[in-house]
Amino acid sequence: MSTACSVTSRFPIAASILGFLVCLVSPSQQAWSATSQTYDFKVFLGMDEIGHQRFDVSSENERTQVRIDAHFTVKFLYITVYTYRHTNIETWEGTCLREIRAETDDNGESFFVNGIFRNGQLQVQTQTGNWIGEGCIKTFAYWNPEWITGERLLNSQTGEHQPASILVVGEETIPVQGVPTRTTHRRIVTDKFTIDLWYTLNGRWVALHSTTKKGDTLRYTLQ
Repeated sequence: MSTACSVTSRFPIAASILGFLVCLVSPSQQAWSATSQTYDFKVFLGMDEIGHQRFDVSSENERTQVRIDAHFTVKFLYITVYTYRHTNIETWEGTCLREIRAETDDNGESFFVNGIFRNGQLQVQTQTGNWIGEGCIKTFAYWNPEWITGERLLNSQTGEHQPASILVVGEETIPVQGVPTRTTHRRIVTDKFTIDLWYTLNGRWVALHSTTKKGDTLRYTLQ
């Protein structure tokens, strides 16, 4: 977002690819600790597995650090036609972003986002210019549904502060690691893309879907 990449991909990393990025009990029955969580996803474009994205989230008191790594490769007739790499480290205080360091290689096109909170403002540098954000800035924090709020979200690939609507679709049962699991379905809508997210009833992120401009489905499946 934030990575599941129009080749060109100017979307949040977790939903940007080509269009827009085992436990023995049900995950909904597991105790979820906010102290340390890992979300390790296989990523599919249509029926083809194209890579992975991993989110490591660690919290201590009011401070949370998130490390994100994405690696996608799309092939056609065994020939690589598209590659995507994204790394990102975010530091949060409470529910507000305080620092971001992100680098992206989108099929040879480079992006960076550097942001630091100083004097009550988030100062952001990108390859296209700089801007300053007031108030509580948030990224597309898929790993915590309670943090995906407000009227704008920071795109960790491009550095854009994008208008976004967040909707609760309802409760659904979906397979998670082979186990039918009751989840809450949420949706993020921007002027460029729509991202569907699923969480267990205790708030653990377990799936992501989006649709590319070509009509293919981009899916994140929890490992």
